[in-house]
Amino acid sequence: MGGAVSQAASSASLLTPASRRPIRSLPLLVLLLTASCGSESASPSPSVVSGIRGSVLLGPTCPGPSPRFAAPCLTPYAATLVLTDGDGRRVAMTTAGADGRFEFLVTPGQYVVAPQPGGDPFPVAQPEDVTVDRGQFVEIQINYDTGNSPP
Repeated sequence: MGGAVSQAASSASLLTPASRRPIRSLPLLVLLLTASCGSESASPSPSVVSGIRGSVLLGPTCPGPSPRFAAPCLTPYAATLVLTDGDGRRVAMTTAGADGRFEFLVTPGQYVVAPQPGGDPFPVAQPEDVTVDRGQFVEIQINYDTGNSPP
C-alpha cells in the first residue's frame, strides 16, 4: 500500500505551474466550443412564417327540425386533422382544441387538410385543398356533418 501512496505523491509532484496553465484556459475553451456548436445545433428560425389556421365545427347539433330563419346549430369540435403535401405525403397531424381552433406552421406549397372520421359513419367532413403563400396564413373552416340534417 505504501507504494501506491508514494506513486500518487510523485505523480502530483510532476505537475508544475506550466502544466497547470491549460486548466486555467479551460473555461475559455469551453466557451469557444459552446459558441461555435450553438450556432450549428440550433434550428434556424424562419424569417417569414406561413401556415394554415382554422376552426372545426360540428353540426347540426340541435334536435329536430330547426326554424327556417334560425342560426345553424353548430358547435366547435375537437377533431383530428392530418396534413398532407402535394405528393400525398403526411406532413403533420393535430387535434383541434375544445374551441375548435387549429394551426399548422408550414412552408409555402400545396396541402390537403384531411379531417379524420369522428365515428361510424358520422360525424364526417370533407378534405380541404389549401395553397399556402410565403408569409401568409390561410384561414379555413372544417365542417363535420352529424347526419342530423333537417328534413
